[in-house]
Amino acid sequence: MPLVSVVVPTVRRMTLVVRAINSVLAQTMGDLEVIVVVDGPDPETSAALALIPDRRLRVIHNEISLGPGSARNMGGAVARGLWIAFLDDDDEWLPQKLERQLAAAGSPDRRVIVTCLSHIVTPRARYVWPRRIYDNIAPLDEYLFDRRSLFMGDSYLQTSSVLMPCGFFNAFKFPGLRWHEDWDLWLRATKIGTARIITIMEPLVTIYTEEERASLGSIVAWRDSLAWLDNNRTLIGRRAYAGFCLTILAPQVARNREFRVFFMLLWRAFRHGRSRPIHLLVYFAFGLITVAWRRRIRGWLSRAPRMIRA
Repeated sequence: MPLVSVVVPTVRRMTLVVRAINSVLAQTMGDLEVIVVVDGPDPETSAALALIPDRRLRVIHNEISLGPGSARNMGGAVARGLWIAFLDDDDEWLPQKLERQLAAAGSPDRRVIVTCLSHIVTPRARYVWPRRIYDNIAPLDEYLFDRRSLFMGDSYLQTSSVLMPCGFFNAFKFPGLRWHEDWDLWLRATKIGTARIITIMEPLVTIYTEEERASLGSIVAWRDSLAWLDNNRTLIGRRAYAGFCLTILAPQVARNREFRVFFMLLWRAFRHGRSRPIHLLVYFAFGLITVAWRRRIRGWLSRAPRMIRA
């Protein structure tokens, strides 16, 4: 029985998933298995996986695509480890990721979610997220959605960084919605399952974003996001509700120039939520500043400390 089962969902991203798998097999903690779930017909990826000469690799093939959350659930259902970790096929781990997390995790009988800092790599810049660590005092929904900064990365809990007890995961699982599945699981695990979040204070995961490639999950429409938000009102307080509308949903509709919806979200934030001034500032910034310019500004700010030191 391995100590850790690592679940990697993938489809039609052969080169990326091989890179991800190699980062798992290179872990300093080698008592593990890698369960790759090929989510739909993909003979090229299946052939590439067959060439990896490591008995710790197991491959599951889905005849039809079920989405990343359901694919992860399938991996969790057959996992043999005491702990389970997840890795998106376009991310990779640093070699000591599992070793560091297991040292802090304690017994697999605990209700814990162990995460870490992440290197965020974009074509323009590199960051370390989150800038603000979850303290297990404020509700998790406020940490995730009650934005305190103009730029992303202040709070962050990403699937590729997570390690948790396998039995505890299988008691909750991803909901199989194809959108916001990670947030859904973390909220239920902490609020219903009373899990504690432990953060390793070093970047052990590399997340590649803003690259020109198709997403493994479905593109989330604002209507789906709003329906998810309203369906989870028992898990999401008023402050988090306002933050979600103004800083997560508003950028979605601003990109499509759907101004009628843009102002509807402002109304909902005041009607059902409790907004902060920073929420409103972010809301109007997304309405007035294009995505390209926001990325340029974020890149300039990330390089500013290095330019000053030079």
